[in-house]
Amino acid sequence: MSTLPAFTLPARAHAIVRLALRLACLAGIFLLLAVANMPLAHALTPEEATRVGGDLTKVVGAVSAANDRLAAFRTAAAEIVEAAPHVGEELAKAWQQIKNSQGQRDFAATLALGAVCILALVGLSLIFRRATARWRSLFMASEVRARGAVGLFALDAGQWAVVATGAYLSVKFYFDSEDPLALMVVANLWTLVRWLLLMLLLEITLRPGVPAFRLIAMSDRAARQVKLLFGSATLIGIFGISLMPVLLRAGLPIPTGQAIVLLQGLVVAIGCALGLWRYRASHPRPERAQRLWLWSGGVTIPLVWLVWSVSVVALEFSVYRSLQYSLRIALIAYVVHALLNLSADAYWWVRLAQHSTNVGVVLALSITLAELWLVERLALVPLSAWEPVRRSLVATAVTLFVGFVAWRYLDLWTEQRLRAASPGLAPGIDDDVAAVPASRLTTLLPMVRVTVGVAILVLVAFLGLSQLGADVTTLLAGAGVFGLALSFGSQALVRDIVSGIFFMSDDAFRVGEYIDTGRLKGTVERVTLRSVRLRHQNGQIHTIPFGQLSAITNFSRDWQTVKFNLRLSRDTDIEKTRKTVKRVGQEMRQDPEFGKEFLLPLKLQGIAEITDSAMVVRLKFTVRPSNPSVVQREALKRLHRAFAQDGIEFAAGVITVQPAGATALPLGLGAAAATALVDPPNAT
Repeated sequence: MSTLPAFTLPARAHAIVRLALRLACLAGIFLLLAVANMPLAHALTPEEATRVGGDLTKVVGAVSAANDRLAAFRTAAAEIVEAAPHVGEELAKAWQQIKNSQGQRDFAATLALGAVCILALVGLSLIFRRATARWRSLFMASEVRARGAVGLFALDAGQWAVVATGAYLSVKFYFDSEDPLALMVVANLWTLVRWLLLMLLLEITLRPGVPAFRLIAMSDRAARQVKLLFGSATLIGIFGISLMPVLLRAGLPIPTGQAIVLLQGLVVAIGCALGLWRYRASHPRPERAQRLWLWSGGVTIPLVWLVWSVSVVALEFSVYRSLQYSLRIALIAYVVHALLNLSADAYWWVRLAQHSTNVGVVLALSITLAELWLVERLALVPLSAWEPVRRSLVATAVTLFVGFVAWRYLDLWTEQRLRAASPGLAPGIDDDVAAVPASRLTTLLPMVRVTVGVAILVLVAFLGLSQLGADVTTLLAGAGVFGLALSFGSQALVRDIVSGIFFMSDDAFRVGEYIDTGRLKGTVERVTLRSVRLRHQNGQIHTIPFGQLSAITNFSRDWQTVKFNLRLSRDTDIEKTRKTVKRVGQEMRQDPEFGKEFLLPLKLQGIAEITDSAMVVRLKFTVRPSNPSVVQREALKRLHRAFAQDGIEFAAGVITVQPAGATALPLGLGAAAATALVDPPNAT
């Protein structure tokens, strides 16, 4: 008899099941408590009995209204389908009505004047671009890419402003009338202005031919093709939207106009989808940013097309306008973020502006969209109830924004100062290059950053809660009790923090200085609120809490005297040696590389000891504490060369043994005899 294999759940599934059971148990407990605390039942009136489970009258009314809207939508859709085969015929009638209309000018003169105005606008645009070519070249060659991109954007915006101003003046002076011919020319002029504004945004984002300022990563060819596809599709849509009111005034039936606009919306959606497909083709293996753009486009294009189609059929465009407004805000926010991101790695203030702009845009966008959708469009919140909530939200948003800017400025400024300080030894860095000690302020910056950051966080949190209407008195009392409990329960932590405060107030050490704590030694690499981090010359990192430091020896303050011994021959002329050492010391003080390190020159201090085989002399010099070992090695190298030139010999490692009563041999003869004993000559 065969047995079925055992079914086992993975560990994550077990954890999810256990969590669900716990939540179910908690929900059951709360339900029992709620039932236990319910008041006793009483006799219901007939009016109360009809409202058990909710007011059914409101539910029935909402369902009835929804059915009426659905029926009206079906009727409008049927009329559009019925009018679709007659689109060409109705368009011809409307066009004939426009041609036969009576205005200030006849048909040919109006069209000719409109064409002249459009050509004049194009000419003005080209003249402006040629006049600003020098500025455009300067901005493209700017080292700060964000500044160059903003400069190019300003020139492009100026070019669009010239066209928009020319179009307005043309309408004001030549086509300020209500006849269909003039309105048709006005529609074409505003189509040009609105399309150029959209192309301005595409130009800023894609920048064909200028990859350094491109906000969305892709090749030049892909950027040109995407711009062409999106530009062509949107031109069709903008032209149809601008011209449709003129056609309707000329007698075009509304269902026919709806059919035309629906077809244009489909063409625009297909063109945008082709542009998104071309962007996908330029990234065979899309990274995270490319996948985000693909997903966003894949969701936004069908959503906008669907909302547009429903709005056209229902002739209710409030939801579409709200969606379009939201997308515009999001696009402008991304453009600002991407422009600042071009130079965010080079300048810390650009990063500050970028992060501050992001937070400000998110806060403003959240409040604006909440009011737009919840209050104005969907009417889920009454306007009278929204007014005080909006004031509280705006005040809280301003508080959060100011707090974030203050904290981010503190973080970036301290990070910039700490980077300039000496980081200690690192692989690939010559150990002869001494770390420059940081200032006292730079040493205290990590502690200041943590302290001020916590203060900003607490202050912003309490201010924000108070502006939202919360009572912060209870929170302050709870925070005091929590701090007292923390101080009693973490005595070691409190001891470390207090010890660090006193060490820093005594200025015992700074970042970049070499210290000895008794057990460990190294270069101070970082100081935090609780501990100090040392980098040993061999590369190890030692983290020592302040509470474990008893005494500190600092090798990098003010000056350092180096003393060392040399073993010379016993018959060396000490006066000659003193003069030689003095000469070497003077030469080193005049050296352009080592002279600035000396505070007191190299000199012979005297005879320290006389042994059986050598005379030990002591030398010393005083230098700055940056790197005395390098100066000592240079001094030994020069002393060795100077002693060889002056005939001063170092002690040899030879021990002379003389039996009692024997006569000592001369030094040269003794050495020859020893050599003969070790290696006798060959017999002849």
